[in-house]
Amino acid sequence: MFDTVKIAVPLMLSRQEIDNIDWNETVSSRRLEANKTIFKKLYDSDHKGLPFIRYTYKEDEPSKCWLKIETSIPSFIYGSNVNELQDDDIDTFFKMMRKYISVKLKINLSRVPSISTWVTEKVHVCKNFIVGHLKSRYLNAMSARSIAKYQKRTFNAKGSDRVESVEWKATKKKEKIYDKEAEVEQQRQYPDKARHLKRAKGILRYEIELSDTEIRKISPGRKAVEVLTIDVAAKILQKGLDRNGLSSGVKYTSLQQVIDAINQETIPLRTKSSLIAFATELLFSGEDECLNKYAASTFRKRKRQLRGILGTDVLLIGDSMLPPLRVLPQKKTATALI
Repeated sequence: MFDTVKIAVPLMLSRQEIDNIDWNETVSSRRLEANKTIFKKLYDSDHKGLPFIRYTYKEDEPSKCWLKIETSIPSFIYGSNVNELQDDDIDTFFKMMRKYISVKLKINLSRVPSISTWVTEKVHVCKNFIVGHLKSRYLNAMSARSIAKYQKRTFNAKGSDRVESVEWKATKKKEKIYDKEAEVEQQRQYPDKARHLKRAKGILRYEIELSDTEIRKISPGRKAVEVLTIDVAAKILQKGLDRNGLSSGVKYTSLQQVIDAINQETIPLRTKSSLIAFATELLFSGEDECLNKYAASTFRKRKRQLRGILGTDVLLIGDSMLPPLRVLPQKKTATALI
């Protein structure tokens, strides 16, 4: 349930240790000749999933240093981020990463700080849903979904109007839902691509990039051992699915069914006509276009009225309800004894 993470490790290297490492790149700040900041980078661009290591320190004050490591956890463990992490994979990741740091920085394993001191600076949580041929229907539904304070972008397949990815981006947070098979297909350097394409078939991936504020809510000290847990990821993902309406199912409704349902309501004829016009615009143009044609207050009012009549927020042409997508089991409501 995790993909990309960036972790800070409180390790200070000696000058001899720094010189002993086969860095890929070394740059320095040029603002001042005195006490320059040195940036050392270590990576393997030929192998997908291997961590990107950056060691930064003050030239005149080596004690002022930062070791940052960025990687995709499933890619690091399995060689592909198609795989979804299981409960014991996080412990495996920490053990493998300590060993990797030891080997790449050419230091004894005992020199690598305990994982209890590691700090998370970036976290992507994700979930795979095997939906088969329904991928396009889910993506079409989400392309009409707007989230308050987020800017939405929809990406189509090259030379086609088929939606492959929908992204919502706020100032310091991003989430997206996309066709995992199409994403693997588009990547050039993907090891054993045919095998991973087969595994990605029918997968709809939902992913959330957490803001620093959200990470601190989970753990005020952003401790990796507290943030990188399956339970934490599951709760975050479920909250997002609930907000997007994916956990309750997306209803497909024909325009005639909408008109019939509105006409059966005991409301003024003028209101019926306004609702039918609004529903028609919503069905064929989507929410963004609707928002351009209606005042915000009118849009919210009409959506609220339609929700009351139809029992759903999302309207698409079709005749079925898409299965709900859930990470956590649905909470049972108490039934009163009679």
